[in-house]
Amino acid sequence: MQLNKIIEDYVVSEQVTPDDIKHIKEAGFKTIFCNRPDNEENNQVTVASIKKIAEENGLKFIHQPVIGGQITQADVDQFSDYYDDSEKPIFAYCRTGTRSSMLWALSESGKRSVEEILNLTSKAGYNLRNLFL
Repeated sequence: MQLNKIIEDYVVSEQVTPDDIKHIKEAGFKTIFCNRPDNEENNQVTVASIKKIAEENGLKFIHQPVIGGQITQADVDQFSDYYDDSEKPIFAYCRTGTRSSMLWALSESGKRSVEEILNLTSKAGYNLRNLFL
């Protein structure tokens, strides 16, 4: 599991395993966002299994599955509501971390400059330039 910090309160990662939850808790995260639907790949860890262990460890868990290339304004608005209402810091994951980065980036447009958003996500390892073309 790699922690890709976009901002102090929002870190993204690729798919996590149940064993990663303890490390997420120890790292100080309060909320986990999962932006991945179940059954994208064979043998993918289920959302329910991650959620169960997260909640057993006192972490809030939010599942907002989205499909890359099909993110809607409603998805962005829902993400913004979840983000605003969640205890921070937030750990977000999907298959590679890109969708979780995209949702954050799109929710920040209008609050931050495109250049700042792209710099922050680029430093975290995600090239989102195509989002804003």
